[in-house]
Amino acid sequence: MEFFIEDTNIALYLKLFAWVIGTFILILIGIGFLYTLVCYLYFVINKKTINPKIDIGLDGNIKGVAGQVPVLISLPKAILPLLGYIKIKIEFENGKLSDTVVINKFSQGFEKLLPKEGSTLIWLPDRKQYHVKGFVISFIDYLQFFRFTTYKKSKNAFYLHSSEIELSVDDINPSKTKEEKEKIKTSRKIQGDYLNYKDFEVGDDVRRIVWKIFAKNRELVIRTPEVINPYASHIKFYTSFYNVLSKDLTSAYAVSMLNYYKDIVYNICLNIKKKDKKVEFNIDQAVNEFISVNENDRVGFQLSSASWQNNFSVNELKASGESIICVSTLISLEELTTLIEKGTSNIIIVKASRHLDHQNVFNFKNLFLRQDQKSELNKLAWIFSATRKKLKKNEEGIEKLVSNSNFTGQII
Repeated sequence: MEFFIEDTNIALYLKLFAWVIGTFILILIGIGFLYTLVCYLYFVINKKTINPKIDIGLDGNIKGVAGQVPVLISLPKAILPLLGYIKIKIEFENGKLSDTVVINKFSQGFEKLLPKEGSTLIWLPDRKQYHVKGFVISFIDYLQFFRFTTYKKSKNAFYLHSSEIELSVDDINPSKTKEEKEKIKTSRKIQGDYLNYKDFEVGDDVRRIVWKIFAKNRELVIRTPEVINPYASHIKFYTSFYNVLSKDLTSAYAVSMLNYYKDIVYNICLNIKKKDKKVEFNIDQAVNEFISVNENDRVGFQLSSASWQNNFSVNELKASGESIICVSTLISLEELTTLIEKGTSNIIIVKASRHLDHQNVFNFKNLFLRQDQKSELNKLAWIFSATRKKLKKNEEGIEKLVSNSNFTGQII
C-alpha cells in the first residue's frame, strides 16, 4: 500500500509539472502570436502611411557598384513584434525577389518598440537600373512559429554601375572642342607634323616640303604645321549597343556580355577623364532620367539605362570627325565596314566573347554558392553553344577587316 501511494504521488507531481510547463509554453506561444498579430494588423490598417525606405550603398546615395550591394531598409512607424522580427524582401519589376532584409534595430526614446532599420548584402550583378515593384513584408514572432505576411507596393528605383578595373587604352587627343570656351591647364599637340600632309600651294613655307616624296613621285607635298590648341580637352564619345548576333537580347549570355561591355566603356571614359579631358558621352538610345544625377557619375547612369538593341544602326549615329565610336563585336561585318570606310572617327571595338572565354571551366567556389550568386556562367555550355560559334566567327572576320583596311582605333 505504501508503495502504491508513493507511486501515485510521483505521478501527480509529474502531471502537475507537465501541466505547469505546458501552460507556460502555451502562454509564451500565445503572447508571441497575439503580439505579432497586433503588429501585423496595425501595419495593414496603416499601410498607406507606413512606407519602407530603401538606401543603396549605406551613404545616402541611390547608386553603387554592381555585385554584392549593401542595402539598408528602414520601416518607420511600424511596430516590431516583441523580441521578434520583421523580414522584408524586395520585389523588382521583373518579378524576382531579393535576399531577406531583417528589421531588428530599434528607434530611440518613447518609440523604442518601433523598428528603425535593417541592412544586408544583396546580390545584384547587372549594371542597370533597378525598379522596385513592391515589398514582401513578414511579421514573425520570437519563437518563429507564426508568420503574417503582407505586400506593400512601391515606386522606388536605383541604379548600379561598373567598378573600376585596369584597362590599357591608347592615348586619344581630339583636335578641338565643340565650343572653345574653357581652357585646359596644359596645351596639347594635335594633328600636324608626321601625321598629315597636303599638296604644296602658293604661299606655303618651302621649308616644309617633303623632299623624299618629291624624289619618289615628283609631287610637291608639305607637312601641315603642328598647332598648339589650349582648348583640346573635349572628346565626343558615342557608344553603340547595336547587336545583330544575339537571337535573344535578354538571354543569360547576352546579359553577361552586356555587363562586360558596359565595364569596358565605363573604364575607357574614366581613363580619358583622368587625363584632364572632358567627355561628352552619348548612347544610341533614350536615357531614363528618373533622378537628378551628379555630373561626375553621368556616364555610369547613362550606361545603366542602356541595353542591347537591333533597330538603330551604328552608322546612324551623328558622330563628327573628332570623336570616338565604341562598338562591340556583336555588330555585323557590313556595318563595321561602312563605319571604317567613313574614316571620320576613332573606333574602339570591344571583343564581347573575351569575358566568357576567360572563365575557368571548373570553378571550385561555385560548389558553395547559390545558383543566382554564381559570378560566372557555365563555361562548358558556353563552349558548345551556337552563340559562341557565331560570335567567334564574326570576331575573326572583324580582325581580318581591321588588318586589311585603314582602321583608326583599337580592339580591346
